[in-house]
Parts: sequence; structure tokens; C-alpha cells
Amino acid sequence: MFKRKIVGAVLLLGLVGPCAAQAADEPRRSAAQADAEQKSWEKEFDEVCSKTQDAMTFSEEELKDLIRRCDALLPQIEKLDESQRKVHLGRLRKCRGLYAYVLDAKGNEKK
Repeated sequence: MFKRKIVGAVLLLGLVGPCAAQAADEPRRSAAQADAEQKSWEKEFDEVCSKTQDAMTFSEEELKDLIRRCDALLPQIEKLDESQRKVHLGRLRKCRGLYAYVLDAKGNEKK
């Protein structure tokens, strides 16, 4: 009888071990996925905001695309913690504002 309990316990642990290991991996995957998502928006953010010095050289369509890309980044940045959100939102607004200003100026030139 005692041997059956030991065998049962060993079998139970044999089944629980892999399940527990798999469950323990889930947070790591989620953290890795979140890290990849953050790198993705950061890459887009850097790419969009790095072009401000050339804003006057862009066509109206290019400027509209940059403004659209800024708008697409907004929801992702709003999910950040408070200090990161403040920094990135401030810079994003400045980038978008510059592109909108240049687009408006180019539109007024045509009139």
C-alpha cells in the first residue's frame, strides 16, 4: 500500500513538473513579446522623429504620411509608464507639429 502511494506521488509529480515548467515559461514569453513590441514602436518613433531636420524637403504626401505615422504611434506611447509617456509624447507632439506646420506652409505657397 505504501509503495502504491509513492508510485502515485511520483506519477503525479511527473505530470505536474512539465505543466509547471510550461506555466513558468508563459511570463517569460509575455515579457519577451512585450519587449519586442516596445522595440518595434521605439524603432518607428526614432525613424519618424529623426526626419524633422529635413521636413522642408519632403513633398506634401510624404509629410501627410509622417503625420499619419505619428498619429499611429500615439496609442502605443499612451500605454507607457508616466515618466516615459511624458517624454515620448512631448517629442512626438513636437515632431507631428513641425510636419503639420511645414505641410500647412507648403499648402499656402501654392495659393
